[in-house]
Amino acid sequence: MTLSSAIPELLVSFSMTLLFCFILGLELHAFRRENGEKDLGFGTTRTLTLSGIMGYALLLLDPSGKFLVAGFLVLGGFLGISYLKRQNENPSLIPHIMALLAYAIGPVAQREPLWFLMVFVVAILLILGKSPLIRRLSDSVPISEAVTLAIFLVMAGVILPFLPDTPIADILPITYTRVWLAVVMVSGVSYLSYLARTYLFPDRGILLTGTLGGLYSSTVATVVLARIAKTRPSSEIAPAIILASSMMYLRMALIVFLLGPRKISFPLLLPYGVLFLLSLAAALATTRLFRLTPHGNGSDSPTAEEPVAHPLELRTAFLFAMAFLLFSTLTRIINARFGSGGLHALAVSVGLTDITPFVLSLLSGHFAASAGTIKGTIILAGGSNNLINGLYALLISRSRSVLPALFWLGGAFLLSLGYAVFLG
Repeated sequence: MTLSSAIPELLVSFSMTLLFCFILGLELHAFRRENGEKDLGFGTTRTLTLSGIMGYALLLLDPSGKFLVAGFLVLGGFLGISYLKRQNENPSLIPHIMALLAYAIGPVAQREPLWFLMVFVVAILLILGKSPLIRRLSDSVPISEAVTLAIFLVMAGVILPFLPDTPIADILPITYTRVWLAVVMVSGVSYLSYLARTYLFPDRGILLTGTLGGLYSSTVATVVLARIAKTRPSSEIAPAIILASSMMYLRMALIVFLLGPRKISFPLLLPYGVLFLLSLAAALATTRLFRLTPHGNGSDSPTAEEPVAHPLELRTAFLFAMAFLLFSTLTRIINARFGSGGLHALAVSVGLTDITPFVLSLLSGHFAASAGTIKGTIILAGGSNNLINGLYALLISRSRSVLPALFWLGGAFLLSLGYAVFLG
């Protein structure tokens, strides 16, 4: 018999209730002291601990929860009276909400696993303890971002569940759910990159622009960096362009892993990982090369500021869905008529556009092509996109500072082409 099995489960859950309610009380007490409240009044450590014990005992006496609900209503009534009496002195609702949360810890400890109880308490402690940070974040985020988040929730939580999981057409056997799931996943990755660039790194430099921009769109990031190189040449432009391409490999690996069939997505992680690491090494080598040259001391790094279209515009989402359907149809037709050679040629040409819809159309797997052909075509599309990005950079910037990036992107394309030919 182990020690954990010898201790009654009831004792464990009650002890957890006492401990966590006491910790919440201590944290609330410290929070109110930091905010300059001299007369703490309601909301002491003992109050929260007793609230937790009451919630635990009422559920224990009546497992159906009727006593628990009645106790919640009584406690809520007393808290309401307390708030009305003290709202002129302290209008904050935090102490009263904390009492209700402490009341809920007992039932959670009895009915939910320990990991959920810990997550529940930790979340409360973080929100309470990081109030200055949360306040600064609230002040810096415009109201439009709330609308944007609502759009994403509508896309993922309202539209997606109601779409039928049936093929769209005979020539296009992809389901409605599959198409919109791809839209949600790709938009989500771009949205995270957008939030990081906008709020975590507002004063980003050249290298950070390449890194975060590549997660959003390596083509957009490359064009922005090329325009900077045209007017303000910098020793960091070429490494930043290479970093954008390396982040493209990371972004595509994530999308392929989440949305692709395992027999294709898992083997693709190796070439994506190799190309990602080689790109990072190329960026590092380029940075050191510029530092060794007399004109490349790295001190001429301007701040990169680029306007970025929001990734969660509904128009953008619908355009992506249409592109997904178009490439799915085109891929099916070209594969049926020209085989692997036609798919490889299409992969090279699609580098001129956003390759994500094309890659997702290949992952749908509803056409006669071997797994090797699909994997090679996907890698080749990424290599072609990077080569086109390098040419964009040279044509837009008209600067020799981007040549190291072009050389590497061309080399990555040749590696991708060799991989595609090898797999057939």
